[in-house]
Amino acid sequence: MATVDRRQHVRQPLALSVRFEHLPSRREFKARCVDISRGGLLLYVPATVPVQVGHPIRLALKGMKKPEFEDLAEQTFEAHVVHVDRHTLIPMGHLAIGVRFASTYVGRPE
Repeated sequence: MATVDRRQHVRQPLALSVRFEHLPSRREFKARCVDISRGGLLLYVPATVPVQVGHPIRLALKGMKKPEFEDLAEQTFEAHVVHVDRHTLIPMGHLAIGVRFASTYVGRPE
């Protein structure tokens, strides 16, 4: 059975190291951004991060090199975890998590 892509925004690859604050634990963690869209992003996080669907996080994307998302590089913003893939560990023991911005990022047109 084919899966349906319910995304509203086009994803673009983005390889970027980030730090985020996991608000429920009040701890900061390192992550790797894999892709981004106006609605959110995909992060690889260490498997030890106590993240669950619905958890709020706060992050900044310093060093953003994509012109259409350059406004994000200057901001700290809140997001919510919408997907945690605990079944497929990424190499080096990382989980893939989907994160939705608390409000849709409106930057340059796609």
